Amino acid sequence: MAVWRHLLGGLLLWTAHFFAVYGIASLFPGTRLAVILVLVVTVAALGLAGMLLARSVRNLRRDEDRLGRWNHKGSALLYALAATAILYQGLPAAFA
Repeated sequence: MAVWRHLLGGLLLWTAHFFAVYGIASLFPGTRLAVILVLVVTVAALGLAGMLLARSVRNLRRDEDRLGRWNHKGSALLYALAATAILYQGLPAAFA
């Protein structure tokens, strides 16, 4: 179960960020508060994605099992993809 949690963790983080940003934009459309909240949620999600990515890379270096290494590589790739998507979704708020 932990393998799936790590493999899908980046996608779940990205989904949570997407729904949070969408909810904030729906509750406070066009306000300065919405921009600030979106930036705060984006920075928090990027920090979490970076922490999980670093942990996955650290576990990749320690693991001797081929399947375990493959799982850590896949989770690191998906955490990096999630960080890219989170940045892409939160970046427009920085220019508002």
